Amino acid sequence: MLNVTILMVGKTREAFIREGLAFYQKRLRPFLQLSLHSVRAEKEEGKLPPEAIKAREGERLRAAIPPKSYVVALDPRGKELTTEEFAAWLTNREEDARPLAFLIGGHLGLDPVTLETARERLALSRLTLTHELTRLVLLEQLYRAMTIKAGHPYHV
Repeated sequence: MLNVTILMVGKTREAFIREGLAFYQKRLRPFLQLSLHSVRAEKEEGKLPPEAIKAREGERLRAAIPPKSYVVALDPRGKELTTEEFAAWLTNREEDARPLAFLIGGHLGLDPVTLETARERLALSRLTLTHELTRLVLLEQLYRAMTIKAGHPYHV
């Protein structure tokens, strides 16, 4: 069974997103081992430039990556996949037998060091999504891809 960790900056504040995350976490249980982990967002009090804020958040994300994980950064400039391609991509990751770790930055995105740490960069969309909504979209796409792999009709 595929082991997936989603590392995120900051708490999920919106109730509807928390409800959606719980909904998909429950639906994903038969398909994969899923762990969602938030790291502390850097406070923007004071005069820290955005790059310094992203760097500090990136340090926290990198420190939380499970050992030997295949690391994937979610980045709007990353590779876009169709849902069917994502399902095939997940099959390859599952055959690799390594834990999979997705990194989701805060509202400023991911810093260059964290992006370079990633083995791959994927984009969920060329549209701009909030970092909180990205969490929900990723879980929904994981569920959709896993149902494709299992031969369920959910993806149509």
